[in-house]
Amino acid sequence: MKIFSGVETVIVIEIGNDWLKIVEGKVSSKGVIINDGCFLKLSEIKNPVLDTITSIFKDKKWDKQNIIAYLPRHLVTLRILELPSINPKEIDNIVNLHIGQQTPYSREEIVYSYKIVPSEKKGYARVVLVIARRNLIDERMDIMIKASVNPKKMGLGSEGVLHWFNAFYSNNLKLPDSQAIALIDIDSNYSDFIVVHKGGLRFSKNILIGANHLIEEKDVYLKKFIDEVGHSLKVFREESNNIEVAKMFLSGAAINIEDLDKLISAQFNLPCETLSTGAFKNAPKFISLSPALGLLTKYKGLEFDLMPHEKRIGQMMEEKRKNLTMTGILFSAIILALSILMAVHINNKNMYIKELKQKIASIKNASDEVDKMRLSIDLFHERLDASGDVLNLLNEVYKTIPKEVYLTSVDVENKGQIDLKGHAVAISDVFKFVTALSTSPFLEKVKNTYATIKEENNNEYADFEITAEYKGSKGR
Repeated sequence: MKIFSGVETVIVIEIGNDWLKIVEGKVSSKGVIINDGCFLKLSEIKNPVLDTITSIFKDKKWDKQNIIAYLPRHLVTLRILELPSINPKEIDNIVNLHIGQQTPYSREEIVYSYKIVPSEKKGYARVVLVIARRNLIDERMDIMIKASVNPKKMGLGSEGVLHWFNAFYSNNLKLPDSQAIALIDIDSNYSDFIVVHKGGLRFSKNILIGANHLIEEKDVYLKKFIDEVGHSLKVFREESNNIEVAKMFLSGAAINIEDLDKLISAQFNLPCETLSTGAFKNAPKFISLSPALGLLTKYKGLEFDLMPHEKRIGQMMEEKRKNLTMTGILFSAIILALSILMAVHINNKNMYIKELKQKIASIKNASDEVDKMRLSIDLFHERLDASGDVLNLLNEVYKTIPKEVYLTSVDVENKGQIDLKGHAVAISDVFKFVTALSTSPFLEKVKNTYATIKEENNNEYADFEITAEYKGSKGR
C-alpha cells in the first residue's frame, strides 16, 4: 500500500569511527519528512554494534526495504581528474587503466566509483573519482547484513552534503559561471571542505579537525582549523584558475561553535554563513547530519556507489527473487498455472544463487591459496636479496618516535609501504611524529591516514595511523 500511495520509508546509516548515525524518513514526490533518528557514540555502546543495530530496528519497528549506508569523507580518497576524452567508454577504460596510480593499494584491496562532469576544456571531461578500502566497506556490510539490514547502496558522505545544500539552500544563490561557493561541513572528528559550482561537486578536501576539537579545545585547534581552510582554498584556486569562491557556508556541528563564521569571514575577507539542518533539535552537538539528510532526499538518484561488485550482484539476484515472489503472490489467485510457473522460476533462481555462492566460495579458497603462495615467494626473494634496508628503516622509526607516542602495529609491505599504528597522548603529538618522520632520509610521502580521539578507563588518547614509503625499497 505504501508503494501504491507513492510514499516510501527510507533509512540512512553511517557506521563511522566514533558515531553510529541512523536517520529514518518518508519520501514522496511532494518532499521528505524526517520521522526519527538514533545517534550513539560507539565508545559508549556496551554491546557489539551488530546487536545494537538489531535492537534499534526491532524497538522502532523500522521498515528494512529501502536502506542506504554511506562512508564519511575522511574514510575515502577523492580525486578530480581531467581526461582527454568525452566518450564514456573511453573514459571508463582510462579510469580502469590508471586507478592503481591513485592509491597505494592493489586493485583487489579497493572499491571505486566515479562521475563524469563537463570540463571547460574542449574535448576533455572531468571525472570525480572516489576510492575506498574494501576492508572498510566489508566490515560495515558484514555488520549490517548480520543484523538483517541489507543496504541497497554504499554512498559517499560528501555527495549527501551536496544534495542537502542544493535541496534547502542553493535556490537562493544566483552566481555567475565564474564564481562558486565553499561549503564546510563539520562533523565530530573531521570536516569536509567542498566547493560547489553550478550545483555540482567541483572540489573536496578532508580536514582532520572536527567539532570535538573546536568545541572542547577551541584555543588549541581554532588557528589550525582556519589554516587548513586557507590551505584548501589555495589548493582549489591552483586547480581551478578560472573559478573563484564568492561565499562560504558552514554546516553540521558548526552551529554549536560560537563565532566561527565571523572568524572565517574576517580571515579570508569572504561572506560566511552558518546553516542549520533543523531536523533533530536534540541531536548531539558534536555531529553532522547533513550527509544523511542529503542522501535521504536523493536516495534514488545517487551518483556514487561504493558497494563491492560481488555484493551488488548478490543484491540484484536477491531483489529479482523477491520481485518474482511478490508477482507470484499477487497473481496466484487469478491464474494458478502462472503461479506454478513463477514458483519453478524462483526455485531455479535460488539454485542458481546457491551455485554462484558455491563457485564464489571455491574461487575464494583457491585465491587465498594463491595469495599465500605469492607472499611466500615474495618473502623468499626478499630474503635472498636482503640489503638490510628494512632494519635501517625500523631503526630510523625507533630513533624518531617521541616519548609521547607508542606504536601498536608496524607493517612493512613489499611494495615499499610502511604502515604505523599506535596511540599518542594528544593529536598534536601525532602531527609532531609525522613531521619528524618526514625529515628522515629513509622515508617519503609520509601521510597521516587518520587520527582520532578515543577514551579508555576515563583517559583520552589519540589513536592514529601513518603511512609512508621507504626509499630503500625502490627498484627491488
